[in-house]
Amino acid sequence: MIENLDIYNFKEDDQEDDCEIISDLKNSEQKKINSKHFYDEKGSKLFDKISELKEYYPTRTELEIIEKQKYSFKNNLPSNASIIEFGSGSNKKIKKLLNALDKPKAYISIDISYDFLIVNAKEIAKKFPKLIVKAICADLYQLDSITKIINENSQKIGFFPGSTIGNFSENEAKKLLMGFKKILGKNSFLIIGVDLRKDKKIMEKAYNDSKGITAEFNKNILNGINKKIGSKFNIKNFEHKAYFNEKKKRIEMHLISRQNQNVSLKDYDLKILKGESIHTENSYKYSASEFEKLALSSGYKKINFLTDQKKYFGVFFLKVIDN
Repeated sequence: MIENLDIYNFKEDDQEDDCEIISDLKNSEQKKINSKHFYDEKGSKLFDKISELKEYYPTRTELEIIEKQKYSFKNNLPSNASIIEFGSGSNKKIKKLLNALDKPKAYISIDISYDFLIVNAKEIAKKFPKLIVKAICADLYQLDSITKIINENSQKIGFFPGSTIGNFSENEAKKLLMGFKKILGKNSFLIIGVDLRKDKKIMEKAYNDSKGITAEFNKNILNGINKKIGSKFNIKNFEHKAYFNEKKKRIEMHLISRQNQNVSLKDYDLKILKGESIHTENSYKYSASEFEKLALSSGYKKINFLTDQKKYFGVFFLKVIDN
């Protein structure tokens, strides 16, 4: 038992989640799987490997920004604050952030992958023994149900790194940011990482690495779905595809069927034609001004913006606009 660590599990009802998965796969316009299902234990480990790849610049660049410009965090953000990380994943960035801030009081980690969450929360609690640490297993659609747990008596700083905001459409992103605002409350801050739009060859290479780890990560979502709903997807029957959709300003990831096939989904046989795709992820790319406009419409004002020399990635310091 670690004295400064509390653990909470808010995993949603499996039956409701299963119905959503099946409904999305039966969608006649475009078969799809919500990208939140990437992050079982294996998926989380694969994403950690992706973040270390030469082609995948976002993680490396964001870490460099936090490290090289760490004084900006102490100068722009309050002391003795509670840090709330939405979709925590790996500890690499939060460790750098906690070291950059002045006397953080508490760290609240929210992630969908229970096993991964607990391992990482224990590491933080041991490394920072004076820090109050709370690990909450939940997805980002369940924020209303965890507000009471987060209610630390201090100023709050939200942390949403890794350009995860790009996985949501503009309307979804706005709704999510407004949800963060409810949890953070008045006089609070949000640090958010955003992948900036650039040459499409650079962006596409980040999602089509030479080692095939992103392809393995994409296909692994089917293994996770098989475990979750008892389906019979064979990952060998699919190939990975990722490209930049210029009209929609987003990277799209798909799984393309190599052949005509029928896949058992509980009591339903899903027919998939050769060449048909299952859409697994979007990653919207913004200009700095576009994202600032989105933040403002969601109830935040920009107080600082950090970027790298190549302007590949941006870290926004936002402050909640008190109504």
